[in-house]
Amino acid sequence: MKKLLLILFILSSTTFFSQFKITGYFNSEIGVSYQFSNKIQTELRINDNLGIEFNSELSLLYTITSKENYNINIGIGISTFPFHSKYIDFFESYFLPFQIEITPFNGVKNLGFVLESSYHFSDITDASGVRNSIGVRYVFN
Repeated sequence: MKKLLLILFILSSTTFFSQFKITGYFNSEIGVSYQFSNKIQTELRINDNLGIEFNSELSLLYTITSKENYNINIGIGISTFPFHSKYIDFFESYFLPFQIEITPFNGVKNLGFVLESSYHFSDITDASGVRNSIGVRYVFN
């Protein structure tokens, strides 16, 4: 237990931990992002809605514009059903996200909003199309 606490303390005191972002989306999704550099980040999302089949999304995003109060990202991702049933395949779709990160509060740079629009390409009937998301993001630093 002491080793685990020591490792957690070391990780939380380095810049490694400050690259994480957590986002709560209004369409019942939770996302965890990790920024590898100023231009590249990845995001893993899971759907936390208990009334539907559990799915996850993994995307790789590239920052095309980075300003003081906003970032514009584009990328590519896949959507999967890791615990799929016999009615849904493991691989559901791939998608092309367009994301805007906004930090509107001058005193609080850790808190912001995410607006995302992505086009999903799916083999499932009537599942392809544009999906939009809005969320609140917290940046650890």
